[in-house]
Amino acid sequence: MDESGLTQQPKKQKLNDERDVVDRNIKYLHNLPEEILRYILSLLPTKDAIRTSVLCKRWEYLWTSIPNLDFKGLELAKRKHFMNFVERVLLLRDSSDIKTFTLSCHVLRDASHVSAWISAAVRRNVQRLYISLCNFRKPFSLPHSLFTCMTLTELELEMPCILKLPPTICFTNLKTLNFGFVTFTKEHSTEKLFSGLPVLEELELNNCYWVNLKVVSISAPKLLSIRIVEDRENQNDENGCQVMISGVSLNYFCYVGEFYNEFHVHNSPSLGEASVLASWYYERKKQISHRMYMLVTGFSSVKELTLVFCAVEVTD
Repeated sequence: MDESGLTQQPKKQKLNDERDVVDRNIKYLHNLPEEILRYILSLLPTKDAIRTSVLCKRWEYLWTSIPNLDFKGLELAKRKHFMNFVERVLLLRDSSDIKTFTLSCHVLRDASHVSAWISAAVRRNVQRLYISLCNFRKPFSLPHSLFTCMTLTELELEMPCILKLPPTICFTNLKTLNFGFVTFTKEHSTEKLFSGLPVLEELELNNCYWVNLKVVSISAPKLLSIRIVEDRENQNDENGCQVMISGVSLNYFCYVGEFYNEFHVHNSPSLGEASVLASWYYERKKQISHRMYMLVTGFSSVKELTLVFCAVEVTD
């Protein structure tokens, strides 16, 4: 017998065995309960989950009920494709709840579309909402329904524009809130926002502006931690805004910035750790030192305090 025939036969047999294993695994996968299949799809990026619809008839519409949706469209060259993709996914989706909805994109002149996408997530009882918007060409308003969403537990909102707040604000189940590059302009509505957080535990304010505001109170009875970052020059007047923070359960406080605004912490007997990382500008040394002093005096019961000063000398 030809020696080559002897070597080819085992290889062919091995290939057939591997195919049988793959076929059996595919069969087992197809026979899994739909709940497990949806969970598997939820671990995939949204685009990849939708691509599984071509695998077989049973998979054709499974993606329409995946609990997590992630849309990122920051490539302007693919703008039209991104818009059509989001519209199609939300249009064909069934009525099942959304657990996590992530949207990161340029708004441009499509403010109404972006607002409608967020509304669609709210209507489907979204629990975690992460929104990052940029490049606004027209005034933009978030849907009013967002501010009364009873299922929302986490909200991350990053958008360099004025946050227009509706008359009614009540986040009954919101535990984590993160604002990035947001501008607050109206005292009454801003006050209502930060007093409508009955179960909030974590708050982060990252480079937020307080324009035309003299005093803002942040009062959340279950607030455990707050982190504030401000390294952009204040758009308010030179006196900035007084931000009053009260939390009987507050355990952690962190400030990083240049004290363009004045922060006060009071009524926080449970404060365990506080840290202040401050930039020190010579031309503003009196204002910075005063505001730092006013902040630190509110830490009377803190167990661990960290102070870091970054000196910056400004010369003519």
